[in-house]
Amino acid sequence: MILPPVNANRNPFIYLNNMGKVMTSAAAIAICAAAAFAVGSAARAETGAWAEAAHARVRLVSAVAATGSADSVLLGLEIKLDPGWKTYWRAPGEGGLPPRFDWSGSGNLAAIAVSWPAPQRFEIGGMASVGYADHAILPLQAKLALPGEALALKLALRYAVCREICMLVEANVALDLPAGPAAGAPSPHAAAIARFEARVPRPAAEHGWRVAGISRKTMGEGSARRELVIVDIASDGAPLVAPELLIEGHDVRFGIAIPKPGPDAALRRFVAAVQGAGPPSGDLVLTLVDGERAGTFTVAAPR
Repeated sequence: MILPPVNANRNPFIYLNNMGKVMTSAAAIAICAAAAFAVGSAARAETGAWAEAAHARVRLVSAVAATGSADSVLLGLEIKLDPGWKTYWRAPGEGGLPPRFDWSGSGNLAAIAVSWPAPQRFEIGGMASVGYADHAILPLQAKLALPGEALALKLALRYAVCREICMLVEANVALDLPAGPAAGAPSPHAAAIARFEARVPRPAAEHGWRVAGISRKTMGEGSARRELVIVDIASDGAPLVAPELLIEGHDVRFGIAIPKPGPDAALRRFVAAVQGAGPPSGDLVLTLVDGERAGTFTVAAPR
């Protein structure tokens, strides 16, 4: 069951409890997560069972019908959303929650890597967010503890689905991939996984993109004080057409990276506000999306 939502203002995570009272913040999220629990049963071969929730459903799928002899297999987490509903990317933007994965119930799984196709921007409750609409597959590279043996994949997933409001959903999904030759009849999911894998950002240098400069600036005083990060991007290959920049940092969020006139016609400048106390530290991950092209940079946070 999904608790009925009410309209949100600046906080999209608002729910009604069963007494008709509005609940917000961590308490509401915890209750909604417990109530919105969808369970998917284990599936055979390359197609897992759907875990249904209000406005969304998820399942595990495989690009191969069996584990074969390799030490890893290509899988996917498939997400389908009702029209107008969205879910979040790994860095959700100004608001929202990224998906959380728990693979601890799996058998013969040594490690698993989640890839993230380039997302899109949208607005929920007046906040700029980043994620997916309609249909998405997150490619998964599963490393086997015992190559050649069967894989019993189990995922406890927590994710948010949003329109004007957001609902936090928990789902249990599973996939049983047998031992045996991976070749043979192609999986019906192989092409779809490959399409989304092609949208995963590549190292930006492969597109001829580079960070020409990164700096920070403090503006305002008192409660109006803001930390800004300024990034200049250059393209040594095909010109950038309509680029969007996403910025991720450790324990800090960034607002929309707004395009600004650069110091040089060959450069694209972006300015993003830092959300939270203090300037960012450590490394920043920059993802540049320009139409069908997407690339990533890892740079040290400016001092």
